[in-house]
Parts: sequence; C-alpha cells; structure tokens
Amino acid sequence: MIIATIIGAIFFLPSIILNIALACGAPLGMYAMNGRHKVVPKEVRKAFVLPIIMQFVAMFSLLSAGRILPEIIPFEITRVLAFFFAVYLTFYTATVLFSTSYKERTRMGFFAIVATICFWIVAFGTLPS
Repeated sequence: MIIATIIGAIFFLPSIILNIALACGAPLGMYAMNGRHKVVPKEVRKAFVLPIIMQFVAMFSLLSAGRILPEIIPFEITRVLAFFFAVYLTFYTATVLFSTSYKERTRMGFFAIVATICFWIVAFGTLPS
C-alpha cells in the first residue's frame, strides 16, 4: 500500500501544480476546462482556490491513509476521506477523459487515471482485515 501511496502522490502532484499555475495566470489553459482559454481570465482564476485547497486535503488524506504521514486526525476520519477522494477523483477523471481538449484528455488524463487507481488502492487498504 505504501507503493500505491507514493505513486498516487507523484501522479496527483501535476494536477495540483497545474491548478496553482492556472490560478496565477500561466498560459496552460489547454490542459484544463476543455481547453476553453489559453490563459484563464482573471475573474475565473478565483474559482481555482477551492479546488486547490481540496487537492491539498486529498493529498494529505492519501499520505495519511497510506501511513506516510503521522496520524494527525483519527484514522476513521482518514479512511472516510480516502474513500471520499477516491470517488471524487473517479468523477474528475471521467470529466478529464471526456474533455474536448486533446492535451487535457491525453496528458492530464493519464495522470488522473493513475492517481485515481492509487487512491482506490489506498482507500481499500484502510479497511480492517
């Protein structure tokens, strides 16, 4: 399960970095939001704050559930968060794979698929034997 945790964290990291870059105005819009904008408009950038926070919480949940980080919150809550984010990433991956943007679908889709699989492995790994 530790290997799945590490792989999941590595493959989830590009999504976090992309959202931070988009929120800062980087011209990477072809990798997000169906490639609608080359540079995300300023008024839309504020909408990236909540997903960035959620992604950091998801990364924390993954690393906690995989026992990479020390137990800060009760493990039962970590288990619930692990399953929540596995489901969340499943839907996120579906939206990425059906994107009209080729770059989002192929490049970000690959990262999303691997990260989602790892989140599910770690989530099921938290269940008692």
